Amino acid sequence: MRRTFCAWLALVLMLSCTACAPKQYSPAGDPTGDAALDEQVLSVLQQTCQAKNSLTDNVRAVYDWVANEIQYRASTADTSNGFTDDVTAQLASELLAKRRGACDGEAALMAVLLRRMGCEAVIVEGEFQRDGDSEWVDHAWVIAKIDGSYCHLDPLYGRYYAEDAMERYCMASDDVMRQTHRWNAENYPACG
Repeated sequence: MRRTFCAWLALVLMLSCTACAPKQYSPAGDPTGDAALDEQVLSVLQQTCQAKNSLTDNVRAVYDWVANEIQYRASTADTSNGFTDDVTAQLASELLAKRRGACDGEAALMAVLLRRMGCEAVIVEGEFQRDGDSEWVDHAWVIAKIDGSYCHLDPLYGRYYAEDAMERYCMASDDVMRQTHRWNAENYPACG
């Protein structure tokens, strides 16, 4: 009798734990088209996103992951023909493998992650200006449509140049970005 009760209790506990277990995050976007890249992207999204969180919270988590896990290293990627799907996938794959790269790789990775989450995302080719420096430097970052509105995401700039204001460059408006960045606004959606 006692053994039956214990087995019944164990079954009830197991079923209740399964029902209460957090639901795994399931991205809304299409696969990347590259099985190896998609596996890596899904791994990052499963690690950073939670099904119970809003899209905005999950985007912030992905931005923080890129800002904290990727280290800057100068590179010589050929983006002379723009950020085609192939170039974007190649840069994102390399960055995930090495965990270090330049702004073009971070922008590509951010775009791939956001697209897999179901967000529209485009890589911006522009420039930024360092504090106290009059020289503009070539730079790339992302504009994405999050919950119906376009915004800028630049984890590299936020990490290295914004000091304690890294989050300022996560889902930023055009007004915020114009303080340190410039780009041909005619080529990209306006961010409010």
